[in-house]
Formats: sequence, C-alpha cells, structure tokens
Amino acid sequence: MNEKADAWQMELTQITWDIDTLLNGYDLTTLNQKPAPEKWSPMQVVQHLVLVNRSYFPIFDQLIEQRYKAPLLGKIPFYGRKLGELILSANQKSTPVKTFSLWEPGNSTLDLDLLQAFVDTQHRLSAYIQKLEPYFDRGLMIASPANSWLVYSLDTAIDIIIAHEKRHYKQLKSLLAAEK
Repeated sequence: MNEKADAWQMELTQITWDIDTLLNGYDLTTLNQKPAPEKWSPMQVVQHLVLVNRSYFPIFDQLIEQRYKAPLLGKIPFYGRKLGELILSANQKSTPVKTFSLWEPGNSTLDLDLLQAFVDTQHRLSAYIQKLEPYFDRGLMIASPANSWLVYSLDTAIDIIIAHEKRHYKQLKSLLAAEK
C-alpha cells in the first residue's frame, strides 16, 4: 500500500479512537444536549459524520467495480483541483459552514447504537482506502455525493473527509468542555 494511503488509515484510526474515547466519558443525556436550539448536540455531530462518510461509499463501490461515470466537470482538471483545494481549506478552519441537507442530522434523541455505527463506518472507510489504493495519485475526479457540480480528485476527497472529521472532533471537544 502506498504511503499516502497508510497515513490516511493511521489518521482515521487516531480520529476514531479520539472521538470514541471522548464520548465514552459522558452519559446519553449530555451527549444529546444541544448548546442552543440552532446548534447540534454532540450526538448530532457524530450522526453528521456518519452521514457524510457513508454518502461516499456508493461512489467508492462504483470506482472499485470500474463502473463510475466521471463527472463532466471533472474533465477540466484545473476546475476540480481548485475546487478541491477550496473545500479542503474550508474544512481545515474552525469557522462554521452550513452543510447540505443530505448531511443534516435528525432532531430525535440518539442512542449508543450511533457510536457503534460511527466506529463501523470508520472501519469501512479504512477498508475502502485500502481497496481504492490503485486509483490514488492518478488525478481521478469524482463528484461530491451532495452536489454533482462540486468535483475534486479522489485523493482530495479522502483529505477532505479526514479534515472534516478533525474539525468536528475539535467541535466535540469544545461542546463537551462546556458541559464540565
């Protein structure tokens, strides 16, 4: 496996452990508590991560099965490269960003099954990285699962997913620090 894929898998393992360890120190009431009506609870943040990551799985499956139809805008490498850089940069900042409705968490109270779903999703994502290894470093363009006008390279997609998880881990730490 290439070094980049190994590094991604190590980062995913670390993020998974960090989030799981952080959340296991709190009861469900605390984890479902919203800091304000328009803000997400810690469990909603976790649900959002699961929704985002799982939305990429059909694309990954199509790539592995060699039946993915590249987006038309992906044929303009400059566009996909710049858009990917922009989205990655936005995910590396702590500034709140409005998410797509596809990735909005529900408003119901969430149970501990969600934490296991998060861990399972992380393991699946790690397995996809291993299976997708032949497609990395080839400039292969994919469309965002949330909006087909947003295209970026497969490599950048993994970078975006990991940066997104790190941003929300910091958010979770901040939310739960306020509870102490």
